[in-house]
Amino acid sequence: MEKKNKWKLMILPASLFLLAFGLYAGYSMWESGNGNGNGNPIMNSSNTSNQGKGQTVAVFQDGTDNTGYSSVGVFISDFHKKYNDTLGWGRIDKVDWEEQRKIAGEIISVMSTVETENASLQSDFESISNFSKTIKDGSKDKKILLQLHRFFHDLDIVVNEYNKTNDYFNVTKYKG
Repeated sequence: MEKKNKWKLMILPASLFLLAFGLYAGYSMWESGNGNGNGNPIMNSSNTSNQGKGQTVAVFQDGTDNTGYSSVGVFISDFHKKYNDTLGWGRIDKVDWEEQRKIAGEIISVMSTVETENASLQSDFESISNFSKTIKDGSKDKKILLQLHRFFHDLDIVVNEYNKTNDYFNVTKYKG
């Protein structure tokens, strides 16, 4: 009878250990979003021709100058930061329109080198380009700047897993 009790005492900790490990592994895979621990790899540079189409949603066209951005995700993150710095936290009340026209010109230049086969993301990119053209052409509509900022904000969350805020404006068609 004593052997059965020792056996039960050994099985219980081993089972609990395996259960804890399984829960941790499952949670880690769930947090990474795709099960491989690499975050969200959907926005890679055009030098990723050996990856599956499911992993590369948008790339820079081969042979184009993408203004030094290593990936479309980095481009999105950079312009989200630019809009945070120039419009965020009440700065939209005192817009430097010349600076915003310059930013819009940069966006148009980079967007002309981006390609995607994802219809939702293409629609978002077209909206960003159209809003940027309106600002570059001299419009002083703060609502357009707000929309541009929100597009980059939401795409930064979806593409780069930006998590420094709980705000999500749901302006993009692309959801990841």
